[in-house]
Amino acid sequence: MPRFTAAHALTQARQHPLIPVFYHAQEEYARRVLAACHAAGVRLFEFTNRGPQAPEIFERLQRFVEADFPDLLLGAGTIFTAEEAGRFIEAGADFIIQPVTSPDVAAVCRSYDLAWLPGAQTLNEVYEAHRLGATLVKLFPSAYLTPEYLGILRGPLPQVPLMVTGGIQPTIESLTEWQAAGATCVGLDARLLDTDEPARLTAQVRELLAVLRPTM
Repeated sequence: MPRFTAAHALTQARQHPLIPVFYHAQEEYARRVLAACHAAGVRLFEFTNRGPQAPEIFERLQRFVEADFPDLLLGAGTIFTAEEAGRFIEAGADFIIQPVTSPDVAAVCRSYDLAWLPGAQTLNEVYEAHRLGATLVKLFPSAYLTPEYLGILRGPLPQVPLMVTGGIQPTIESLTEWQAAGATCVGLDARLLDTDEPARLTAQVRELLAVLRPTM
């Protein structure tokens, strides 16, 4: 059974509204990034399904998280099919993130009361994802849709929890603008962060988290 419910994941996303989005084929490097982000206050971390060894690396990272950082939710991203979702859930995924909206993946996540974050762009897509039970709807790729677009979307859908991600720059100005436009939380590509030195990464992420107010 999953460690955390969908409701708990949403609460954590609201209270700690920055989610690193990361993949690396070297497990030890990934561990260092995870540890540095947790030290900064991150409580949701997305490891993307972008390489042939991603499921195996994810499973070992999940054991590492459970042993050393039990309050951190480690989710699997870039999931397209119910089969992929099931494989990562069996490996211990605390949430599932998609670049698209797949009703069969939604059904798998619902069966475990596991947080499901599907990707959407248009008003119709966001509404449909919410109707299917999305914990958070992932507005993707947000950088090309702009904060102004998010603000317009918020008009008819003020209560839908929205995660913005995809090309967002890791700057105080950018994050402030996105949250002011109505973002519940922000996903940042960890390749844009200073991941070469753990202490600098912790300082950078802590500074960015400090400008994001918890959302309710």
